[in-house]
Parts: sequence; structure tokens; C-alpha cells
Amino acid sequence: MDLRQLRYFLGVVEHGSIARAADELHVAQSALSVHLNRLEKELGCILVHRTSRGIVPTESGMRLANRARSILTEIGTIADEVRGIEAVPVGNVAVGMPTSLGIALTVPLAMTVRQKYPLVRLRIAEGLSGHMSQWLLSGQPDVALVFGSDIISGVAKELLAKEYLNLVGANDAEAVSSAGEISPTSVFDLPLILPGRPHGLREEVERAASQHGRRLNVMMEIDSLENIKVLVAAGAGYTVLSARVAGHGSVSARLKYRPIGKPRIEREIYIAHPSNTPLSVAASSIRTVLLTLLRDASLEDDRS
Repeated sequence: MDLRQLRYFLGVVEHGSIARAADELHVAQSALSVHLNRLEKELGCILVHRTSRGIVPTESGMRLANRARSILTEIGTIADEVRGIEAVPVGNVAVGMPTSLGIALTVPLAMTVRQKYPLVRLRIAEGLSGHMSQWLLSGQPDVALVFGSDIISGVAKELLAKEYLNLVGANDAEAVSSAGEISPTSVFDLPLILPGRPHGLREEVERAASQHGRRLNVMMEIDSLENIKVLVAAGAGYTVLSARVAGHGSVSARLKYRPIGKPRIEREIYIAHPSNTPLSVAASSIRTVLLTLLRDASLEDDRS
């Protein structure tokens, strides 16, 4: 087994197709097939299933892909470490972004990287915050933004900001018509539209309800925050969001939000990366860009 075999195998798994991997790696399809067959014979197990929808890794294949990704990432940092911190950022950088933060950060991040670091090939993967730490442990993103304070072995996190959650309803909805804060217990009884688990927002609201010995009245589970806002604006129910998310987009004009308290329901935002793999010069540069964008993104850190 050599690095080339690992690189080819990882390409096949990540693209889900020998043909697409061949195009990306600039290698003949027949050569990839030969390397894949040799690797399976050498390891004595089936690594992938060939289906009508493409290549699907077996459990053994997933283990090898995760290990190969980690090895290739570490190998890729050697040149950066030798050149030192003054090296020009170059290479692939993957960023994990929770959907609720991606609303405000994905486009500015992409534009900034394009302008400042043209030799960096950026990949932004948006998804549920609850999945980000597992993605980091598997070596998929180099750096990610995550919610929550849970300590996970193998992931280094730095607290960036806190934001507070609000009850959100249509402009004429009774529960948001009054000024000032609404008590958490009043929120729990309302017909709520929330994302399903393991969405970080849902976990925070569930945790708050549990602390009060209550259960949420969830009438609908929708994993798209934008679609939740549309439904709430139409009067289908209430939701719980940060002011940043509630106030973003065209539908925000039809929404009114009211702070929840006291106590407030807060979310902590961290920037994270695998602790056992040093960041490349390129990844470190993208991390710095993210820090700057987050500090300029008007994430509310007040208790008004």
C-alpha cells in the first residue's frame, strides 16, 4: 500500500464514481479500477460496493477512507511546516458551516478567500451543527463552526461569541405582540415549529424545557430554517430563533420576535479543528478570515 493508492481510493469514495474520480485526479478509469482491485486483494476485504447509483464504501472502506484522509492531510502539512508561517497559502481547505451561520457567512467567506488567497481551493460544506464535530473527527473539514460547549476528545474549540434565542411569530401573532421578554415556560406551551434532532437549535430549546421540567409542544419538525420562517410568517405556529436568523431574508418583514427570559436561552459559537492534526498554512489563513467575519457579523451578545 502506498500514498498513491490511498489518494486514488479516497478520490473514488469521495466522488462516488470511478469516472468522476478519474476526471478529478486526471487518471485513466482503468488505472483506478486496477488500483482499487489491488488494494482489496492486499487488505483481504471488500472496500466498496458497485451499484447502479455509483460507488458505495463498505464499513471497511469507510474506515480506510477516514484513515487515508487523515494520513494525506498530515502529509500535506509537511511542506507548510518546512516553509514556515510566511508561506503563501495554497491548496485545498474544507470548512464546515452550520446552516444557520451559513446564511450570513458563506458568501462573504467565499468572496474574501477568492480575493485574498486565489491559490486556495475552498470547499464549504453546510449542514447540521450536531454533525460538525463528527465530521471533524473523520477529517472531512479542516476547520468548522459549531454550537454548544460539549468537550469532544480530538476536537480543539475556541469560544467566539454567544447569541440569545427569541420567540418568533407572525406580525399579528398574540404571543409576540407585547414588548419585553416572554418567560420560557410560556414559550414551551405554544405550538412550535422546530428543526428535528440533532439540530443544535432544537437541542438548546429541549435542554431549556428539561431544566424547567417541561416538554415542548412541537407541532411540526422542519429542518430548513428558511421554510420554518415562511410557515411562521403565514401563521402556522411559532418558532425559536436568534435575532440574526429571524431578521435575515425577505420573509423577515412579516415576522416579529420577542426575547425569551429570564433566564435567557443562549447558544455558544465556537471555531473548531481536529486537535491531532496541525492546520496547514492555507487552513490557518481561512480560520483567520472566519474569525474576522464572525466578529463583524453583528452576532448579538447583549441581554436587552
